[in-house]
Amino acid sequence: MALLTLSACSPSASNQTSPTATGTSSPQASPRFAAYVAADFATALAWSPDGRLFFAERAGTIRTFDGKTSRVFATVSASTSGERGLLGLAVSPSFQTDHFVYAFYSRADDQSRQRVVRWSDQGGTGSSLSTIIDNLPAGNDCCHKGGRLAFGPDRKLYVTLGENHVAADAQRTSSLRGKILRYNPDGSVPGDNPFGSNNPVWAIGLRNPFGLAFSGDGMLFVTDNGPSGDAGTPGSGWDEIDHVVRGGNSQWPTCYGNSIHLQGAQCVGTPPTYQSGSTTLVPTGATFVSARGPAGYAGDLVFCSYSQSRLKVLSPDGVRLLFDGPRCQLDVKEGSDHALYMSDASAIYRLGA
Repeated sequence: MALLTLSACSPSASNQTSPTATGTSSPQASPRFAAYVAADFATALAWSPDGRLFFAERAGTIRTFDGKTSRVFATVSASTSGERGLLGLAVSPSFQTDHFVYAFYSRADDQSRQRVVRWSDQGGTGSSLSTIIDNLPAGNDCCHKGGRLAFGPDRKLYVTLGENHVAADAQRTSSLRGKILRYNPDGSVPGDNPFGSNNPVWAIGLRNPFGLAFSGDGMLFVTDNGPSGDAGTPGSGWDEIDHVVRGGNSQWPTCYGNSIHLQGAQCVGTPPTYQSGSTTLVPTGATFVSARGPAGYAGDLVFCSYSQSRLKVLSPDGVRLLFDGPRCQLDVKEGSDHALYMSDASAIYRLGA
């Protein structure tokens, strides 16, 4: 489902201050939920070790907020056609020494291509811009661009890429479409990747992955958007949370949802840990909440639902939907103060004591 279409029908901001139970469990307390800083479609959030929130606005601006002042860190020339835009953001795990900030965006000068760039933070401003990964496919139609970034516990850079409505490519290890990609921090390919030392592909079989989350013990989960009528599938629902492993396969397009057969002789790969059935969620950003996170959320896997404008809270294994949290559409991250910060089309919010 295209972000352009979704943003046009975005619900108005909610005044909700406490979660609503919808599953088998509910939070033990109701942390305070309040607006934190205004933001224009903040697609991705990241925290630096010095306590600044970095946020990427889809139209091409990266800003920082220190709790008092919002300032421009850097800008890129991003296309916002369809689901394109400035879509991903990550702070280097070695930020205190290298000062690197990374971003993923769809190129305005060539809408069929996307890139990952890197700046050095110099006095709060991005300098020494370099392109570390270029010519990632965006396709020629509206949708399925991926674009999330995250550093894993192995200090490698993980990148999501949608299948650009070329579903068959999601099963081809020679194609970057419909994949989780893994790179060294300088954009080179690690020699221990599963499909060859020159192949950035880490895992296959994804349709439109919008969120990456690493657990405290190193497990990787990804949010993947449902089939939306592709190849005769239902026109809504069947959004997924997938546990991603080295060389793993999340089934698309041989199957969707909970191994519902679609193409080929049989399903290949591993079914999702959670799927939404006929309910449409449009899952986006995700994170694991640490043991010091807000009461009732600690240890759980959380992700934003664009269509429902709610934070969805899952069990730590990504299997059970526990309850709905407050407003969240685009991304969620735990801050240095262990509150949760989450974004929608107009603001970033804080959930904590």
